[in-house]
Parts: sequence; C-alpha cells; structure tokens
Amino acid sequence: MERIITKIAADFKRDAKEFLAGSRRDIRAAEEFFVPRIGEMVTELLTAVYEEADHELLEDRVGRRQAGLVVERRRVPRTILSQLGSITYKRAYYQRQDGTYCHPVDEIAGVEAYERISARVSEELVDAAREMPYRKSSRVVTNGAVSSQTVMNKIRRSSPRPEVVERVRVPVLHVDADEDHVKLHNGSSTYAPLISVYTGIEKQGKRGICKDVFHISEYGRGSDDLWETALNEMERRYDLSDTKIYLHGDGAAWIKAGLGWLPNCTFILDRYHVNKAVQEAVSGIDVQSGSEYRGSLLSALREGNEEEFLSVREKMLACWPDREESIMEHTDYLLDNFQAIHLWHTDPEARNGGATEPHVSNVLSARLSSRPMAWSKDTLRRFLPILAAGSCALDPREDTASVSGAPEFRIVTNARRKAYRRFGLPDPDRAVQLPGATGKVTPLYNALRPFIYAWPCSPSTT
Repeated sequence: MERIITKIAADFKRDAKEFLAGSRRDIRAAEEFFVPRIGEMVTELLTAVYEEADHELLEDRVGRRQAGLVVERRRVPRTILSQLGSITYKRAYYQRQDGTYCHPVDEIAGVEAYERISARVSEELVDAAREMPYRKSSRVVTNGAVSSQTVMNKIRRSSPRPEVVERVRVPVLHVDADEDHVKLHNGSSTYAPLISVYTGIEKQGKRGICKDVFHISEYGRGSDDLWETALNEMERRYDLSDTKIYLHGDGAAWIKAGLGWLPNCTFILDRYHVNKAVQEAVSGIDVQSGSEYRGSLLSALREGNEEEFLSVREKMLACWPDREESIMEHTDYLLDNFQAIHLWHTDPEARNGGATEPHVSNVLSARLSSRPMAWSKDTLRRFLPILAAGSCALDPREDTASVSGAPEFRIVTNARRKAYRRFGLPDPDRAVQLPGATGKVTPLYNALRPFIYAWPCSPSTT
C-alpha cells in the first residue's frame, strides 16, 4: 500500500515539475492540466484500498468461518462511474450460511448491488434532468456514458432532499395553488398540482420577487393528502398560531379544499383568472361596447356591488343573445367568487400575493409541458416533488442485502480498519524529496515553498 502512495506522490511531483516548467501557469491551465490527473490518482488509490480490504478478508480465515462466509469466486471485477472517473477493483464473492450471496467489499466502497454509477453521479443526473432532456443530462454529466433509460431509472429512485430550516413566526403567509396540464404516454392528459408558499412579494425594480418561497407538488394523491403535506411542511418552517394565511388560486375544488386545512385562511381569486374571465365574457362583442362592458364589470367587482354586476350582465344578454352561453358561464364563475375578488381590492395585504401562473411556468411547465413531450405516471410521481423542491437524494435499494449479522459485520469492519491503517500516508519528505522542503534555492523551490509551509509559518516556527 505504501508503494502505491509513494508512486502517487512521485507522479504528482513529476506532474508539478512539468506544469511549472511550461509556458502557461495561469489558473485555467492548472485546471486543464491537474484535474484529470488528480482524478486518476484518487481512483488508483481507492482501487488499492478496496483490493487491500478484500485481501484482508481472504486472509482472515478464522473470522470468515465464524461469520459463515464461504468464498464462492475470487477477483470478480467491479467498475463504478464516479465524479473522479471510472473506479475498477476486484473482490471476492461469498456465500452466507443462509444461502444468500454478498460482496462485502462493495459495502466498504458504499456501492449497492447492480449499480454502475455512484450515488453522487446519480443525483447529478437527476439534478440535470430537472433542466434538460434525459439524453442531454447524460451528455452533460457523464459525457454520454449512460443511457436515457438509466437517467429515468435514477429519477424513479430519487426523492426531494429535505431543506434544513429554523422554525420562525411570521404575521402573513401567501399560498398560491395552481396546476400544469401534462400529456401522458397513452395520449391522454393529466394535471400536475403545485402549491407555493411565501411571505409576500418584494419589488426589485419593475419585477416582483416572492420572498422565502418554497414549493410542494405531488402526483396521484387526493387533495386532502396534498394539503396535509403542505400544512406539515408549513408547520415545520413556521409557527402558524398567529399567522394570517391568504390562499390564491382559480377557485378549483382541490384548491378550495385547502381552506379546510390551513388555519386562519382566506381565499383570494387570482387576478389572472379574474381578468381572463371578464375578457372571455365580453369576447365576440364589438370593440367599443366590449371595452365599456368590461370596465363596468370590473368596477362592480372592485366596489363589491353584486346588484350592479347582475345589471350589467342583463344588458349584455339583451344586446347579444347569441353570446348567452359564454356570458353566463364566465359571469357565473365571477359571481361564485365575488367576495374573493372584492377582498383583493379592500385588503392591501391580499394584493401582496397571487403569482400562481409564474410559479407553474417556472417550476413545472418549463420542464413538463413547454415542449412537445409525454410522461408516464410512475415518473411523474417521483419527478414532481423533485421539481418542486429543486434538489434530490438517491433512495437506497430495497433489495440490497447489507452486512447485518454481528460476526459478519465484525469481520468486514476489521478488514476495513486494517486496509485503512496500511493506507496511512507516510511523511512526504520520506516518500519523495519535494523541492521547496529542503535543498538548493531555485525558482521551482520558491514556487513550491508556500504549499509545503503555509505562510507565515516556516520549519523553525511550526
């Protein structure tokens, strides 16, 4: 093992000399020169560590007998694609007393059965897939070394990474709820719900930014389950005992179900849907009359005058009976949410929220429906929470056999400890004689000196 470390140190010394002797010594040149070499050195080192642990297991015959491990095959190769590059090592295959089989060294390496890529690379593939197609995710993360199917499989094995937060009190919370319409593989369509929670909108120039926003999205669950999840996450972040909550949305049944779950909550009809309904009600009418009726309807909504609103509708029906179905449909929608619209005008805090469409567009639509594509329900169940959270973690395989028995755990732990002890790094001065530690003062000596003795320390002061 020490020979491996000595060789790695000698290789680094040679590479450092080669780099410093070159014409370019800027940071970009250093990155291009050293990054691939460092990856090769680390993968070589890890290979040596894991194979040394395998050797220790094979040598511990008494421990293997007590643990009930019988060698089935030796030197079975395993290759894992990692951020450092491909790591290939050889290890023994054992049969347990219960007839099952295992590779104990794989557990030392933290590698699950049947996996070809590391957990971190798997998570990077899923993170990239939040922004781009599967195939492009593979190209960006692994240079195309894995297939699109592999990327999808990693999504189906991932969950949102919980955000560490400190529970605080806030006077007001705004909750936006809306959905994205997504096409399925079978040609039908479905909807993907999104709940966004934030403390208000802050102006940055002409733009409004939602403060402390977080998102929740789940597919295939009922509205009560979705709102229960949302409430649990809100209570994890906030003390809601004295918090006023405004629920913004288009008035769909699943959105209004949140009123039964969120404490001290008031529903506000989203301004986008108010304006859309008014515009649809006057569509098909000549421009001048339509503009007048549109202003009259909005004025009645703003003042909370339901009688005036009904009077304007009657005039519209009398003048354009052929538009009766459209007028009735959209004005009924506004009447069903009349109080929720009027509150937006009378309560200043209610106007400090309501950004449902931008949330859906940025969090879901940009990946799920902005381009022609189709999804499976299984993928949506896993992918929606990840898109909402903005991060992911790989779930462990349920079928992975772990080293659980006490004798077996003990022998593997001992092998790991012995391998790491032999892995102990010798003093650099004894491994290789690096310029800058001792010797003649040369340009290379002066260049390496700060890396060996951190400024302002020197051999006499450390």
